[in-house]
Amino acid sequence: MAAQSVAQNTKALDFQEFLMENNIGVFSSETLDDDYNTVIFRSKIETHGQLLPMAIIIDMSIFTVIRTQIVTGVEKARRPAMKEYLNSLNERFKIFKYYLRDDGTLMLDVCLPFVDETFDSKMIQLMLSVIVQHLEAVYQDIMAEVWRKI
Repeated sequence: MAAQSVAQNTKALDFQEFLMENNIGVFSSETLDDDYNTVIFRSKIETHGQLLPMAIIIDMSIFTVIRTQIVTGVEKARRPAMKEYLNSLNERFKIFKYYLRDDGTLMLDVCLPFVDETFDSKMIQLMLSVIVQHLEAVYQDIMAEVWRKI
């Protein structure tokens, strides 16, 4: 089933081919057995000496998501203030969506719309660079908020 799912997900095949053609070997991939033939390309983003788990989620919908895990274990008492802070980041940076999951994991998403005919692996590569630059600029401030005393 996994090979069939990838074969039906032409965007994932295009991205996989792009990675091979450009000798980009920093991704592992996983094919999900779901209705959208989802393929997840996993890697890490380095910022300020930290390696942050990152995934590019490509499925047969119009949306491709680049998802980065910023930090886990945000204390329950800090979560309301963190959500407020993340909302302010979302207002300032239109391409990025920060959110705090119920388990205290702080995430960053970038959502790119592509139909099969307009899918652009180079745009994904460009957005990864934009994410790295963005995190270089804001990561320390985010972590200061995570660790701020109540």
